Amino acid sequence: PQGGTVKRALVIDVETTGLSTENDDVIQLAMLPFEYEAESGRILTVHKDQAFDRLREPAMPISDEASIITGITDDMVTGKHIDESDVAVVVANTDLIIAHNASFDRPMVEHLWYCFSEKPWACTLSSVDWLREGYGSGKLDYLGMQFGWFYDGHRAMADCEACLALLAQTLPNSGQTVMTAVREAALRKDHLVCAVDAPFDLRDQLKHRGYRWRPAELLNGKVWWTMTVEPEAEIAWLRSEIYGREASIPVHPVTAFERFSDRLWNFD
Repeated sequence: PQGGTVKRALVIDVETTGLSTENDDVIQLAMLPFEYEAESGRILTVHKDQAFDRLREPAMPISDEASIITGITDDMVTGKHIDESDVAVVVANTDLIIAHNASFDRPMVEHLWYCFSEKPWACTLSSVDWLREGYGSGKLDYLGMQFGWFYDGHRAMADCEACLALLAQTLPNSGQTVMTAVREAALRKDHLVCAVDAPFDLRDQLKHRGYRWRPAELLNGKVWWTMTVEPEAEIAWLRSEIYGREASIPVHPVTAFERFSDRLWNFD
């Protein structure tokens, strides 16, 4: 389109042995490159000829539950590998990587392929307030039904194609395309605010405000945390309502290069 800025993005999805980013492993990686107009969020070209869809032998057996969900069995992945160099070719000229639930997909792929850690990421699940837009759930198969299409879910490429179809939809309340909403959320600068040593008996107030507990066994864990664009307001609330004093509150800036990654927690 005349005057429009053409950007290249990549939808990705993984299938895994289970639902733990710490203990499970990738058994399938799919990537689908496309181009879009930055100003309008309009999807321009889908590069199906450059799509990537491969199986991988994990470090542990595939659980029965994962096999039922994905249709992938141990026999199908035996001896299968995915080389970093092959992945890097697809990732190299991408401006933005998009996943539906990036807080799961990003840690899973960064553990295995370094190239994913060098790119900004976005998420179709968390970047849109699906309830406020009139949808009862943010699940991909549910949203597909609401927008009037069905797909054979729980294989990675089918999920990529569904995610891309979702990006092309217009949201009924905001009037934005999903792609625009997702890109705007990716460009936002967030702050990770940590409530260290918060009093145990005030945990319900923290939960009610949207704080989440990071377990002690994880890096820089045993802490209540939230993500916000207004850290000053959060610091003021913590000092007033939780600590009752001028406590020192750790705040860490977060951009699309760190968002959804375990590397968020790599601070001293």
